[in-house]
Amino acid sequence: MTGSVQQHYGAADITAKILAAIPWNPDGGTPLTAQDLYPFDQLHGRELFATQEHGTRLNPSSEDHILDVGCGIGGPARYMAATFDCRVTGMDITPPFIDAARELSRLCGLTDKLTFVEADVTKLPALAKTFDHAYSFYVGMNLTNKLSVLRHVFRVLKPGGRLLWTEVTCGVGAPIYPLPWSEIPSHSHVQTCDTLVAMFETAGFQIDAVEDETFAHLELAQKMKASGRIATSDQQQANQVVLGPSFVTRRINYIESLRAGHLVSMLLDVCKPS
Repeated sequence: MTGSVQQHYGAADITAKILAAIPWNPDGGTPLTAQDLYPFDQLHGRELFATQEHGTRLNPSSEDHILDVGCGIGGPARYMAATFDCRVTGMDITPPFIDAARELSRLCGLTDKLTFVEADVTKLPALAKTFDHAYSFYVGMNLTNKLSVLRHVFRVLKPGGRLLWTEVTCGVGAPIYPLPWSEIPSHSHVQTCDTLVAMFETAGFQIDAVEDETFAHLELAQKMKASGRIATSDQQQANQVVLGPSFVTRRINYIESLRAGHLVSMLLDVCKPS
């Protein structure tokens, strides 16, 4: 998994590209805020809308320490810290992502709340019962050993801790490639929803909710198209700015695969029993 994921998501000068897109002048006297970055640092399905919804659902307290599994460039972590005043530790296997996450968070003045660690999430480098809660946005499709990741998350969560996990699952028929997480089928580790739920149960989690978010993706895409923003939406700009123009096509293929029923976007709300 390591090599293909790092190659797929590796990008140079991420911080500089985002700052140029805002734009923000470090000598202008106006501090950079996490909110300034939201149009360009939420690199997952439904971008800021999903981050806000899932943040409200998790509703961490200012005393909580949250784990972000596969944190990317740290957009959701910055949102959580800025909105709920909680601590977040983000872990990701892609070095340029971690570098950008650290630098952008430093520029926003959030280093006291945020820690970013370059790590393989199948071997989470944290002690047992470290985190109050955890979340993961669309990382599972890149994981060859998902059960190992879930067992490690279970280990590092405190009893009663919640995990919000979004992932794309199989529908009917073959999806259209390339996709945001994979250019070719052999690098995509999409499974059925039933298989995914069974993995969480095997890892020890209690399943509190399993929800289909596909309609929300399609509704957002339709609103963008109707408003004439389909070519310049925030999500497409973010993908293009951070990861190159090919990600626009990948996202279009993703939406079309959802629309055709080839893929299904799921949210699992689970917890570690007390």
